[in-house]
Amino acid sequence: MLIVIVLTAGVAVWDRRQEAIARSRQEVTNLSLVLAEQTARSIQAADLVLEEVAAAALHSGADSPEQFARLMGTEEVHRLLADRIKSLPQSDMIGLIDADGKLINGARLWPPPAMDLSDRDYFQYLRAHTEAGVFISAPVIGRSNGAWTFFLARRINGPQDAFLGIVTNAISVRYLEEFYQAITLQEGGSVSIVRRDGTLLARYPHVERMMGQKLPPQAEFYPLVEKGGGTYRSPGYIDGIARIVSVQPRRDFPLVVSVTVSEDAALASWRHQTTFIALGTLCTVLGFGLLFRALVAHSRSLERSEATLRESEARCRDFALTSSDWFWETDENHRLTYESDHILGFGLDPQTAVGRTRSELAADVLTEPAKWQEHLAMLDRHEAFRDFIYRSDSGDRVASVSGKPIFDKAGQFLGYRGTARDITDQVLAERALLDAKAAAEAANYAKSHFLANMSHELRTPLNAILGFSEVLQNGIAGPLQSRQAEYIGLIRQSGEHLLQVINEILDLARIDAGKLELHEEVLDARRLVDDCIALIRDRAAKSLLNLSTEIEQDLPHLRADPTRLTEILLNLLSNAVKFTELGGIITTIVRRPQDDGVQFIVKDTGCGMSRDEIEVALEVFGQVDGGLARQHEGAGLGLPLARRLAELHGGSLTIESEKGRGTTVTVTLPRARVVSTADGQSTEEAAEPCSILV
Repeated sequence: MLIVIVLTAGVAVWDRRQEAIARSRQEVTNLSLVLAEQTARSIQAADLVLEEVAAAALHSGADSPEQFARLMGTEEVHRLLADRIKSLPQSDMIGLIDADGKLINGARLWPPPAMDLSDRDYFQYLRAHTEAGVFISAPVIGRSNGAWTFFLARRINGPQDAFLGIVTNAISVRYLEEFYQAITLQEGGSVSIVRRDGTLLARYPHVERMMGQKLPPQAEFYPLVEKGGGTYRSPGYIDGIARIVSVQPRRDFPLVVSVTVSEDAALASWRHQTTFIALGTLCTVLGFGLLFRALVAHSRSLERSEATLRESEARCRDFALTSSDWFWETDENHRLTYESDHILGFGLDPQTAVGRTRSELAADVLTEPAKWQEHLAMLDRHEAFRDFIYRSDSGDRVASVSGKPIFDKAGQFLGYRGTARDITDQVLAERALLDAKAAAEAANYAKSHFLANMSHELRTPLNAILGFSEVLQNGIAGPLQSRQAEYIGLIRQSGEHLLQVINEILDLARIDAGKLELHEEVLDARRLVDDCIALIRDRAAKSLLNLSTEIEQDLPHLRADPTRLTEILLNLLSNAVKFTELGGIITTIVRRPQDDGVQFIVKDTGCGMSRDEIEVALEVFGQVDGGLARQHEGAGLGLPLARRLAELHGGSLTIESEKGRGTTVTVTLPRARVVSTADGQSTEEAAEPCSILV
């Protein structure tokens, strides 16, 4: 045990050392990515100015070195360079050099000082190479300010790639080093900018003797640059300190940003952890005797857990024995390994079922072939299933089976486990309910058919009664006495009322039978309401009721069934006249701007209804008050018929009323389509559904 403890501690120390190094590698990699992006932005901003100045030189029209020197050596060009350098804090100088290496213009001084730059590496390289591109020089100490700088330079070509001169931008090494100084680095860390050939351009902390020096050829820097970046361990070519180095080359410029951290700083936390691990190991060895006591306590706890498990198993076993469902399990080959005794009620013996597959039991528990094959496919896919229906061989018992697959920790399929229950009584009850529903629908159809037939049979003699009453009333068969004329008028009035009731019954029967069809056409809403009001005007005048209308200007047309819509409006307006003794009826037609619909609003000042009375009034043959029904006559079919016609249009009918405060009925017809009027003609629009409120 002691050997195992010591070895474990040693492995832990080694693992943590590797983790510390890996963490440091990741940290310097992340930092180098950020700094490489920031550095590239600074270099790119300076290079954009070079491209602008080079473009200005090309547009100046210079086609020879002499013209280039004359045209670009003006004070106007100097002001351009001075203006551009103001936005580049990283730049010390922007200059133009002619084909002989002489400085002809600069951003700092005017006139520019006499200066021969033909010995600089960027001048010699760009003079010999005609290809376009930015060149980054080795760092040099500036002749004017004595500070370290390196140059971005671009060649300016004339006709046929003739060498006219160079535009340069001096990048301040101090600016970059001060920028890197603001970065929090670990002890012994550094940030460097290096050319791809290994030449050091800038470094923080600054090392004077290394400026412009190249890394040795054996450094891992070069292969990593070719691979696109990475990290490596450096023995310390500059100061002899071993470091972890991350290099991030840029594709847009021949530069590499390198971030380092010393191994001592990287392993500082590891050393602290090692100390704690050593102390922990010592404490573990000293407390080895306590381990035995803990093992004894654990053993006793395990015994208690096993006792609890046995108790739980017994509880589950009791539940299984007393449950009306039965339980089952299969192996990975779908062979039953367990069936509880409750399966006996389904006509199967658990002793004969165990060891058989579901396919082998198919002769005993049958179901539809397609569903059976689908079920077997689910089992092969190891999917859970629920409430799969089995029928016994005799067909008199039905079971619902559910199950879920079992997998071990490695995900290996072990079989299925689930439950089943006998649902024969439930299935029989559902069948009885379906039979009762079918019988009720048949009875309802028979009722509707009877009402339709009876309505037709009643209308034939009733039309004859009305016809002869009209003949007698008009005096065609001879003059009548006043009392006889009164009786004939009552007979005709009663007949017309009875005919209206029969027509309403017939319409309701046709709606119930699904044989009432709508015939839609374009309607003038204003004229439709006027016609309906004209039909009830005489009855309203007898009760001294005031009829008024309010019609909005520029009212649209709509598409609906004129006969059925008139029937709806007449029913509702007739009710308003019938149950209004004082006051009047206001009919308003307005347009709904939110959906281009139309509102027909008829508001009466009649007796009104309570909420319960509204529900009764919407029932077929429903009458709110027997006394009112006898006084005003009515079979209770008007409102139900209007609602059914509204529903036939795909809409609804609602009533708003208060006892003693009048009634407002709202009919919404969402399938009615609004049409606009232009030049006196109706043009149908594909508008949103409209509403008709009555």
